[in-house]
Amino acid sequence: MTEVVVTGQLAALRRAQAIKQNAAGVVDAISSEEAGKFPDQNIADSLQRVPGVSVNRTGGGESSQVTVRGLGPQFVNVLVNGRSIVSDAENRGFNFDTLPSELISTAEVYKTSAADIVDGGIGGTINIRTARPLDNEGFHFAGSLSALNDSMEGSLDDKSTPKGSFFLSQANADRTFGWLLSGMYYKRKHRSYQVNQQGWYVSDLTDPAVLASLPPAFHRLREQGVEEVATPETTIANYTTIDSVRKGLSAAIDWNPSDSLKLKFDAMYSNYRSDQLQHGLGFYGNTNDITGIEVDENGTATEYTRGDTGTLATDYIVFTLPRDAKVFQTGLNLSWLINDTTTLEVDLSRARSWNKYDSGDSYRVVGTRNIGYVPHWTNPGGGGFPYYNYDELTPSDNISNLYSHCCGMGGDHRTNRLDEVKLNLTKSFLDGPLAQLSFGALRSNRSTRFIDMGVADAMNLCTFYCGYNSTAPADKIGAYLFDAGNWFGGHSKGFPSQWVSYDPDMYMHYLTTPESYMQLQGLKTDEEIAAFVAALEANGGGWATHPIQRSYWQVKEKTNSFYVKADFEGTMRDMPWHLDLGYRYIKTDTVSSAFVAPLLDVRVNPTDTSNAVGTFGDPVLTRDDGSYAYWLPSANFRLNLRDDLVFRLNASRTLTRPELSQLRVSAGYNFRPNNQTVSTGNTGLKPYLSENFDIGLEWYFADTSYIALAAFYKEVSNFTTTVDTRVEILGFPFTQTLPVNLNEATVKGLEFTFNYQFTALPAPWDGFGTAFNYTHVKSDASIDEAILSGAGRFAIPGIGDSANLSLFYEKGPWQARLAYNWRDEWLSCLSCGAGSQPETTKAYGQLDMSAAYSLNDHFSVFVEGTNLTREIREGYMVYGNRPTFINFDGRTYTFGVRARW
Repeated sequence: MTEVVVTGQLAALRRAQAIKQNAAGVVDAISSEEAGKFPDQNIADSLQRVPGVSVNRTGGGESSQVTVRGLGPQFVNVLVNGRSIVSDAENRGFNFDTLPSELISTAEVYKTSAADIVDGGIGGTINIRTARPLDNEGFHFAGSLSALNDSMEGSLDDKSTPKGSFFLSQANADRTFGWLLSGMYYKRKHRSYQVNQQGWYVSDLTDPAVLASLPPAFHRLREQGVEEVATPETTIANYTTIDSVRKGLSAAIDWNPSDSLKLKFDAMYSNYRSDQLQHGLGFYGNTNDITGIEVDENGTATEYTRGDTGTLATDYIVFTLPRDAKVFQTGLNLSWLINDTTTLEVDLSRARSWNKYDSGDSYRVVGTRNIGYVPHWTNPGGGGFPYYNYDELTPSDNISNLYSHCCGMGGDHRTNRLDEVKLNLTKSFLDGPLAQLSFGALRSNRSTRFIDMGVADAMNLCTFYCGYNSTAPADKIGAYLFDAGNWFGGHSKGFPSQWVSYDPDMYMHYLTTPESYMQLQGLKTDEEIAAFVAALEANGGGWATHPIQRSYWQVKEKTNSFYVKADFEGTMRDMPWHLDLGYRYIKTDTVSSAFVAPLLDVRVNPTDTSNAVGTFGDPVLTRDDGSYAYWLPSANFRLNLRDDLVFRLNASRTLTRPELSQLRVSAGYNFRPNNQTVSTGNTGLKPYLSENFDIGLEWYFADTSYIALAAFYKEVSNFTTTVDTRVEILGFPFTQTLPVNLNEATVKGLEFTFNYQFTALPAPWDGFGTAFNYTHVKSDASIDEAILSGAGRFAIPGIGDSANLSLFYEKGPWQARLAYNWRDEWLSCLSCGAGSQPETTKAYGQLDMSAAYSLNDHFSVFVEGTNLTREIREGYMVYGNRPTFINFDGRTYTFGVRARW
């Protein structure tokens, strides 16, 4: 007899609630509504419905990474089927946009730890489970076809893109053997608008070397008692299109050759490929030509006037950025029931991720100097975005007066590898309070490798061409007038709606011609021009890239761990209780290697004083290592006060390893005069450590309705803090940044959850339900302005409140859901953009919807919409009147049909 499988929103909620109620620790879950149908197209968007989970929206119209209880992506450990996974993220945070939701069965969020949970997540651990072949008997098929429509205006866009998925599984009648295959294809064309400052430079006027390098307007400020001045990197508008394709394939085999032996094999592959094209109009800052400036009490520039010598140019930017992220994981699990009470489990897994492209990462600039014009920049404050007197500068629609400027093109290769072996032995006991003993060991080998792809130093575009010194005829670079629309002028007052753009390939080809480079005679020496031509010829006459040896770095990380855990059960005054006690021991060894090139010379580019040029010596392979070991105890107590009332008490010590990029032995340089920086890694960094305490009460008054209240407290030590030190290198002032273990912090908060199904109402109103949760998080290391503006600044990225409210309906053939997700302002990162300042993202809320109608037992149609109210995202650095970006991703609709048998 064929099993009846209950599907839909209510079934998914019921499964998720059962996981939470029966767990020993604090666990929340999201379950698929049916095979191949996760609640949202993006896993991160579904996870944000979980109390305490919020998403990082980084552009492209999709969520990418998640924060748990205010602790950012680097503090969240992500597993797939209980195994560690890697993605193309630059550090330990996982990019969920590489993982197709169609391949997922359940996502479990563990907010408390236990000895048998893989270590690494102070914020929490997210375990993504894929479907298993033996979940159902017989043959099963599910599939969907849909059209996705991205709209920046109020109505639908003219074009839609396709998306499709399938799910196949077969299990024999006695469920001893089964196979599963699922896949998906997804294409998207997304647009976004952004105005940006790209960071703020803070000039320390109390430093004589810095003050000496600044014009008289800054000396007058110093005489008035001003100690520091913050000025923006640029004021720029970007019109961005991203063409992306996501492909995924998952396969699994379950085989039970006997009652005591079970074998599980699974493999997953995902490829997320995108091509980003950005048309920009920019007005770059340079403190050297400021003739008059006003600042507020925080040193933030409120307005300034620049000279009419043309140091400010009107820049026409074409930026391209490819992404070719591949993720692959395979695993084999053997479970042997030695006897009725003893089980041995062996698990082997391998994960790989790549993001490799030889070229395509380019930033091309053609511009016109504003000679004879007097630029005036205004910072309106009060949430407004800065602006220039655009209508009094070079007309942005003039294609007849263009000059070559910068900057470069190339690519990079980033590879992550992870091999893991786990062994678990469990012994159950039938009598007494000791219910189960568990022992286990894990060995993992992880490595991250990175290298830039580029051209020889003699062909460096900025070194050779920067400065607007050679004409770029419109017909030689394919120049045309780009219509960007009026959105930008609505945020940066008076911003042009049209500006010059061009064919980037034609422009790059033109730069290789004598007509272009021979214009630099008299500005470049004959030797410099000859070196450029020789390097160009040696490179085949074009811009073919090769590995840049001095950019190479690699970190290898080997971890050995073992654990012991005891589970106790009993009753206390007829109230069932469960207690697990455990210890986990970990030892990690790291080896960092890089080709380090000594800096031999720094000189200001004579044709572009806003930039400087560094000269490096021959790279030398350098290695260094690090090591640490810790004991991690845990205890989880659950008391069923009634059948429907659960009390929890939890304590544990957890850790998060330092960012891999912070362990590198190489150094990175920024050569902007007056704000030059050198950033180095620290192989001696120790992991973040946290002492965690949780208490909670949950009332389950129906199988899809409950109220939960939880409190948590974390004492986090060994925080990695960036320390800035003023140093002099080759006669130039530099700010040296070094990550060190320096600070401690407490993180504490409350979580409230209310899920309710209105079953007591008469039909058809009994199909309604609602879900609400609110998480309040605070820390003594907050985004307080006084803390972020000081030396040795320290705060925890991600800290902030979050809330989710959804109203859903399921009755007969109808399903619908309306969901609002909100996140309070939060620290994006501690050292961001030009000037390496802390950046805060403002509070953001988004309204999404979905609806479906079942035509019959096999077919249904659906519609989904995201960001229905067309919200924008905004950010600032340290103070609210130092804005960094305003970003608009528009609204997205998906229309489709599903089938299942």
